[in-house]
Amino acid sequence: MIFEDECCKGGKEIPGLFAHGESWRSGNGNERERKGRLKKTELSGNRDTTDLTLFVRTSDEEVARWNRQRIVDALIRETDIDSDTAEAVSREVEKQIMASGIGLLTTSLIRELVDAKLIERGLEDARGMHALLGFPLYDVGQLILHPNRGNANLPHNPEATNLILAEGIKRAYALHSVFSHDVGDAHTAGDLHIHALGYIDRPYSICSSLEYIKKFGMDLPNSVNVAGPARHGDVLLAHMVRYAAILQGHFSGVVAWHAVNLFFAPYLVGMPDAEVRQLAQMLIYEFSQLASATGGQSIFTDIHLYWEVPEYLADVPAIGPGGEETGKCYGDYLPESRRFVWALFDVYREGDALGKPFIFPRPIVHITEAFFRTPDCGEFLDHLCEVAVDKGNPIFVFDRGDLLRLSECGSLYPGNSPSHKEDMQKPWMMRHASMQNISINLPRLGYRAEGDSRRLFDLLTAQLELAVKAHSQKKSFMEKLLDYGRQGPLSLLTMNRDGHPYLRPDRMTYLVGMVGLNELVRISTGKHLHESSTALKLGLKIVAHMKKQIDKLSRKTGMRLILEQSPAETTAYRFARLDLRYFSPGAGRFIRGDVVRGGLYYTNSTNLDISVKMMPFERVRQEGLFHSLIEGAALTNLRLEEKRPSKEALSSFIRQVYFETESAGVTFSSDFTTCFDCRKTVRGLHESCPVCGEKAIDGLARITRYYSPISGWNKGKLAELKDCYRSSTNF
Repeated sequence: MIFEDECCKGGKEIPGLFAHGESWRSGNGNERERKGRLKKTELSGNRDTTDLTLFVRTSDEEVARWNRQRIVDALIRETDIDSDTAEAVSREVEKQIMASGIGLLTTSLIRELVDAKLIERGLEDARGMHALLGFPLYDVGQLILHPNRGNANLPHNPEATNLILAEGIKRAYALHSVFSHDVGDAHTAGDLHIHALGYIDRPYSICSSLEYIKKFGMDLPNSVNVAGPARHGDVLLAHMVRYAAILQGHFSGVVAWHAVNLFFAPYLVGMPDAEVRQLAQMLIYEFSQLASATGGQSIFTDIHLYWEVPEYLADVPAIGPGGEETGKCYGDYLPESRRFVWALFDVYREGDALGKPFIFPRPIVHITEAFFRTPDCGEFLDHLCEVAVDKGNPIFVFDRGDLLRLSECGSLYPGNSPSHKEDMQKPWMMRHASMQNISINLPRLGYRAEGDSRRLFDLLTAQLELAVKAHSQKKSFMEKLLDYGRQGPLSLLTMNRDGHPYLRPDRMTYLVGMVGLNELVRISTGKHLHESSTALKLGLKIVAHMKKQIDKLSRKTGMRLILEQSPAETTAYRFARLDLRYFSPGAGRFIRGDVVRGGLYYTNSTNLDISVKMMPFERVRQEGLFHSLIEGAALTNLRLEEKRPSKEALSSFIRQVYFETESAGVTFSSDFTTCFDCRKTVRGLHESCPVCGEKAIDGLARITRYYSPISGWNKGKLAELKDCYRSSTNF
């Protein structure tokens, strides 16, 4: 709507009457005089308000005259009602305002009055389109004062508050305008969970290649200045960190980098070991301390690492300083790549200045069959395992055969696709992304099926179809944004330097995860997954059914849909709370945690009961049976006791897991306590510092796939941490 601004020259147009929290006030400050004129107008029966001296404070903090036509314009612009109806609604609202004698009107109140008239006329769809997105005043005050525990990586500071408020508005927008009513209702009720809903205008995660930066430099849309390809290792690192920060502003999840030590290798020729180690230290500290990402949190970063040169890269021409080919292939840089990856884990082993493990970047080490044939692989594996038992950083990912696992972006079989082979020969084209991640509430299907197995699988199929519908709607919305190209909000993702947009639609996956398979099986059989072969077989049958349906829907929709283990940092807690509300008392028998204190949760994804005492190998073997059906991120997290196993025992364990299980990956997690007084870090979770006895402490543990201070955890995750069984040194 447009007001004629009494305070500005030329009748400037002022947008945003309905900006949240703005107010309409009397322009002359004489309230009694204004009410008197209003009453006189009402008594005379004259409803024309041309001479009414109501003014509005607009969203750009200027004052303009009240004009009923703006209601009409807004209704026509924002909804699908006709002009006659809009005119009638505006007059009814104006009449109500005049009759009330209100001296102070807020724009949110005006919206409410208009919405009430729309409801009276049965125009519910129009009311939804006209809805105001925002927060109550009380809630904003609480968010400013108190930390939010929806994201354990989010600090409590003004930037985090801005993020939470922006997320809340975008989340409401997504549910109103991007997704259909059935999808929005399913998310709200807890049938499924759309992850990162407050980042509706971004894809989910990306696994990119340093080769892109090495070849094209920092030439980005909307940048004031351009940097050419780096000529020195420290400059390449600076470009990588800056680029990651920019990408984090365009993706809601992990920003990963493929084969980092291999692609750095040409810059390390002739560099002394001390300088290589310094570069490794800079890389880890830069990503750990870079709190410039969304909300002031650290960037979610993965670095994929190799000990050997993978076969698909061995004969690829290497790009070196200045973006030029060096005349060698990456297979020729094996010594440099090994020096760098060894130095990286030297830094991880030491931890930060307080002895704490680094949270980011997460080092993902690819273990292949070729790995075990390379010289000194045993020594390097011992080195990795020493870091694993000390700090817990390494994530061991098992690539068997021709498989290449890219975490949240899916898995590839490079030898099976000509286009993927082309990417391998031009590794700057290796850009794989996931658009969105949706998790299914499996226990709820069990409550609804009421013991009927056929109904259970019918419900599961229907829920998967709804999840795919949500993916299709997000895809359509994002395509509209991307179609704006350089002039749009996602210009970075549409830039074309190599014949393809940076975000490649042909390299996009759509993730479908699950929460609470263990509880669903227990609802159906009375047993946990690990307690009987019948329970385990049912669990495998359920996930195999999901895989079959997802593959079928992929062919039908043309989207590459894949299953993954859900990053259920908040989702497992949310599902459990909602099910306790809607499906009590039955749900109370299966929900985990402390019901009295509200520490509720479901077992994450396809994992076994976290509290059961099992030999580590048997847990990995049974959980690995599900991994062969999951193309996205999948791994087993083994929590360790305070007493550490030997690195040799862990090395032997990794070999056994690789050759004797179907596991996609393993990580080893320890807990830590850091004292803010004596600045010491010790293993285990303690109520006071074991060194100085003070209570100014915080715990550090792995929440799902990354470490974070437990002071930021929600009640469900704290209850889960308490229940976890920690493996002994007997590996």
